[in-house]
Amino acid sequence: MSEIELKFVTGDDAHQAFTQRVLPLFENHSINVNSHREMRLENDYYDTDKLDFQNNKMGFRVRGNNGEYEQTLKTNGVVSGGLHKRMEYNVALENSRPDLALFDSNVWPPGWDIAVKNASLSKQFSTHFTRNAYVVTIDDSVVEIVLDCGEATTEKASSPINEIELELMSGSINSLFTLAVLINNNMPVRLSDVSKAAQGYQLLHGFNAKIRHLPDFLSLEESTTTENAFCHAVQTALAHWQHHEHMFCESGSIKMLGEVAKSVRLLLQSVSLYLPVLQCPELLTLHQKLVAHAQKWGWQDDLQSLRYLLSKKSMFSKTLSKHPAVVSYLQGRQAGLMHAHEPEKLFFDNEATDIKLLAISLIQNKPWQKEATGYDHPVLEHAKGWLSQGWQTVQQSMPLSKTMGPVNYSSVEIMLRQTLWSGFLLGDLFVEERGNFRAPWLDLLTGIDELNALLMLKQAIDDAEVDSHNEVRKWTAEKLSTLIRVMERTRSVAMQRDIYW
Repeated sequence: MSEIELKFVTGDDAHQAFTQRVLPLFENHSINVNSHREMRLENDYYDTDKLDFQNNKMGFRVRGNNGEYEQTLKTNGVVSGGLHKRMEYNVALENSRPDLALFDSNVWPPGWDIAVKNASLSKQFSTHFTRNAYVVTIDDSVVEIVLDCGEATTEKASSPINEIELELMSGSINSLFTLAVLINNNMPVRLSDVSKAAQGYQLLHGFNAKIRHLPDFLSLEESTTTENAFCHAVQTALAHWQHHEHMFCESGSIKMLGEVAKSVRLLLQSVSLYLPVLQCPELLTLHQKLVAHAQKWGWQDDLQSLRYLLSKKSMFSKTLSKHPAVVSYLQGRQAGLMHAHEPEKLFFDNEATDIKLLAISLIQNKPWQKEATGYDHPVLEHAKGWLSQGWQTVQQSMPLSKTMGPVNYSSVEIMLRQTLWSGFLLGDLFVEERGNFRAPWLDLLTGIDELNALLMLKQAIDDAEVDSHNEVRKWTAEKLSTLIRVMERTRSVAMQRDIYW
């Protein structure tokens, strides 16, 4: 059967917080509890020796509950910002031994030899937890609210499970959002696109905190409608946000926070770009919320400059290794930023989850269809005008007749980033010349990142107040001067490139 659900993770005991803070509010919101069950579920996940299930993004488990057993296959499906749509197949078992042959043959990928797969099955990990399941009626919909508290385990490691899943059993998908907003308003949660199976595999193979890079351009075709282009942009930004949010929570890697900030800005630029055509109150509300939330991530620019300065792979490493007092100052400032802003709390911030829920709801319901026209026209009809407007503003802000220094580049940074984001969102419509045009502008943006780091280092040397820092102060001044000369040459090249739209 098909499964549609929203999934939250919490930092605390999910069921205790839910019963204390959310359940008492149901009556006031006309939500009726039809049933409540508490179960202790023992789940063993299996895979072949070649990890065929993991490689096909499928999950296969055997679940035990009071001496009764069931095997379940979950396909990859589609995840859109935390809203899961996938197929799930269940078969009752006489005991805890799995048997793939009990499923219908049409559930498997082409070419699978089930007898061979059966023979190589082995247990990979387990997820054991207490499940409290509430079936509720809201409006004309029936939703199951599942709260799972326990842990995922392998032979060598374990990690906690504290999850809330809202599964639509019948009725309108908007009932999921109504319940999700009620939960988010009354307890700390964040949307998740990581299944228990994925959590188990991470334990099994070790956690690899790698950045998942965005493509060079958002994939579009000339026939893509404005509506579909926008929805694709939102889904891309949400997926990038949630992936790197999870990466940080598991690894503590500072570089993941830079990707989260990038996601927030991409989502804001997507909404800003399409708002004139897809006009509706809901999209305007999302825009306002994103403007406010993006400000909460402004500190990330300083944090990423500090990360760059302290990296052993950066151009600063050799010089700064001779000046431990400066390094110590920079490390202290980095720790201070992390302590002051507590990024993990930002992930569980009501506003952050509210933005994600609103964005997912928008691309599901498409409220602009009742308010606007042109949403079903090819986005190509708008793209040239949008791109021209952005680049005209950029070029007016840095004319070739004007010599630019550090202050000038800092003043145009936000505008240049926004315009390049628009190019990311629309550039796939103009394949032939886009890369040639964008290359020097992207180099200029890299130069601005280096400029910000050098300016921070210059300030750090002064703040550290150590007399012996004349050498690094001189080195920094020389690097700044050289960088500005390179950036000016790059700007000259960029300004003379022909537009590609």
